[in-house]
Amino acid sequence: MRIELTEMMWFEQHAVSLSELAELTGLPAATLEELVSCGAIAPIDADSPEPRFGAAALSAARHARQLSADFDLDTQALPLVLGLLDRIDGLELQLRELRARLPGRIR
Repeated sequence: MRIELTEMMWFEQHAVSLSELAELTGLPAATLEELVSCGAIAPIDADSPEPRFGAAALSAARHARQLSADFDLDTQALPLVLGLLDRIDGLELQLRELRARLPGRIR
């Protein structure tokens, strides 16, 4: 876990190419290209001739690899699942914020 945190902190200041992202995550470059084309993984600057990826892309690609391995998901299912996981994360964040505002902190 500590290594992942260090990698994420490094990625906040640096960016990698698609081939480097493939090497770091273990996903084939073709799978990553498909995830990028459908918007499941976003480059830092979409207008750049060669897209560069940061910490968010690394996290999403690692989730995609793990989901693919654990549940034998194909490339078409991965964007849907990644989108749903992002939505769950957003809703959990909203819930924590609302709970923090409540008097007595109801759980």
